[in-house]
Amino acid sequence: MFTDNNIILKQAGSTNSYALELKSTAVFKEGLVVTADFQTGGKGQRGKEWESNRGENLLLSAVIESNISIDNQFDLNILSSIAAMDCLKSYDIDSQIKWPNDILVNKCKIAGILIQNLISRNRITHTVIGIGLNINQIEFTNFYPSATSIQKELGAVINIADVKDSLLNALQLRLESYRLNSNLKEEYLSNLFQKDKVATFESSNQKFMGIIRGVTKSGLLQIETKDCLKEFNLQEVKMLF
Repeated sequence: MFTDNNIILKQAGSTNSYALELKSTAVFKEGLVVTADFQTGGKGQRGKEWESNRGENLLLSAVIESNISIDNQFDLNILSSIAAMDCLKSYDIDSQIKWPNDILVNKCKIAGILIQNLISRNRITHTVIGIGLNINQIEFTNFYPSATSIQKELGAVINIADVKDSLLNALQLRLESYRLNSNLKEEYLSNLFQKDKVATFESSNQKFMGIIRGVTKSGLLQIETKDCLKEFNLQEVKMLF
């Protein structure tokens, strides 16, 4: 699926933006993959910049023809997160998902995912799955949480093209499984960082203790506090650890 329609760039503002700029062209269809050695405006969740040294990591955007109800949009986060974990597992690296779709190794961020959808009549027609995966970068500026990479975990330089192939294969397998009506949410929840553990959160500049109990169908984080079970979107809560 992801082998015949690849665009490889030395530099882009962001691979997601580049892919979306092609939406009115014939190449914008399922299987399109855009990669870049460097991004001048790479974005993560909450609008934060994605840090990546030139030529050291995998910066990738893949297009799929989702054709699902907008009510099921969080399923795309789920399958993408699990695919990233599958890729890391192929390198014997165990990871966890920090809600909604950051990938952590030993509490350090190794990958981030940014999903952007095209919607028509309450259906998601196309999805751009943007994945930044740290591969050979070993020094990172101070940001939260701390970062790691495959090389830092394994102590060896890694072939980026091989990681790309592994990630795209994992993404294709998870997408095929999803389209056969496999429910991936249980697997997502079983790998959710700090689930069912007491943790510290911040919301509206106030810190509080709570326990992650689950994620709603629409992707809201369910946190049990001393008073009740509350639901938060990405802009409303931050985990402190």
